[in-house]
Amino acid sequence: MVDEQEARRAWVARLAAPVAFFVAATVLIILVESGLNGGGSAATTSSLPTASTPTTTAGTTSGPKKKRIYRVRRGDTLESIAAKFNTTVDDLLQLNPNVDPLALSPGQKIRVS
Repeated sequence: MVDEQEARRAWVARLAAPVAFFVAATVLIILVESGLNGGGSAATTSSLPTASTPTTTAGTTSGPKKKRIYRVRRGDTLESIAAKFNTTVDDLLQLNPNVDPLALSPGQKIRVS
């Protein structure tokens, strides 16, 4: 009877250790992803569309059109940015000759008009 109880405890311990490790690893991944997404819940942040407001450069009035600068957000492409501002990718590339369209990074500023 004692051997059977010891065997059962050993079996439970062998099962509980990997389960505890898996739970700890999952929690760690969720926390890291949450931190990378700006502190919000990972599911909530990634499933909601991000609304961004373009900023304009202060004091620049070289004609009727002001220079408008957009700060790239995670997931943005030149195509999506062009659609937000009713322009074309070619126009954005002309305004930003040093921008690599395949290597946009969050926080990068690009001119949109």
